[in-house]
Amino acid sequence: MKTAVIGIGAIGTIIAANFAKNGFPIHTACREKPVLEAIKNRGLKITGVSGDYIVKENIFPVLTIEELPEDLDLAIVITKLTHAEDAITRVENKLSENATLMVMSNGILEEKLQERFKPNQLLSCIISFAATRIGPAESEKTSKGEIVIGRIKGVKQEIDEKLLNILSNIEPTSWSDNILDVKFTKLLINTNTSSFGMVSGMTLGEKLKRKGTRLAFLAVLTEGIKIAQAKGIKLQRLNQIRFETLALTSKELKGISLKHMKKQLIMKIVGRKYKNLYTSSLVSLSEGEKTEVDYLNGYLVEQGEKYNVETPLNKFIVDLVHEIEEGKTKPSLSNLKLLEEKTRKVWNLE
Repeated sequence: MKTAVIGIGAIGTIIAANFAKNGFPIHTACREKPVLEAIKNRGLKITGVSGDYIVKENIFPVLTIEELPEDLDLAIVITKLTHAEDAITRVENKLSENATLMVMSNGILEEKLQERFKPNQLLSCIISFAATRIGPAESEKTSKGEIVIGRIKGVKQEIDEKLLNILSNIEPTSWSDNILDVKFTKLLINTNTSSFGMVSGMTLGEKLKRKGTRLAFLAVLTEGIKIAQAKGIKLQRLNQIRFETLALTSKELKGISLKHMKKQLIMKIVGRKYKNLYTSSLVSLSEGEKTEVDYLNGYLVEQGEKYNVETPLNKFIVDLVHEIEEGKTKPSLSNLKLLEEKTRKVWNLE
């Protein structure tokens, strides 16, 4: 199985290391020279909640996608969304006739990719464990979670069983016949964890200690849940959470509501479990690059317009992150407070 991993960031480093560690040769497109040199000289280094180790065998790094070998059986794309479409276009002519393209990036690029690839060629994946890039080809796994894979169309293939076994060495891995529903559910997570991090510069734990931020989290989720309902998406249970139950109602925000108290408690638990989670988009901001916000909250704004669902908070986040990208403001608690105030205004809680 001739396999390439494109994107050696926080998660990609862990994915590639575990393929190689379990005897599957991996070709990697590193994009950056320090990453290439680190792999050649030291290997892929993993630390964190699942143990510390270095993997050097079975890894064949190159700098660019164009240097990858021909006739790949499997290409795993796990880049930032801002690079993913370009990476897929560049690796497309490296694929064998019956190859599988596995998209591990966040967002829902698969909606567009269905127009370019054979129905049985696209394999999608969501990852709910967290990791932080420590340095070139070095990743710290900061929390555990789960992995879900599935074909966009078509039946499960022989290669899928191999992937289930390999990925299960990282975290419990399951198969879904409704992977786009799972992807949309994961999108709702990212529109909160990533965007709130871009706005504030804070860890998830720090943010969710604030009652106002927990309310804003739930309100942003509610906009996404309404879009899912309009699109006919059946939200899936991830990390033991049923996301449709987190939708806010105006009634529960008036006075004392046990339902709302329960939702606030769930947010507190999430904040404690993933307390050290930082969004990788903060690295993009520090390096002057575009973030993924247009593919996350921006996607919900676009879908809201298409399905006539109002998304004022997601639009507020997109506009605020664009201001940060342009250098007009910086990630800060003050920006987070602006989002909290906007939430109260949208829900008539002032």
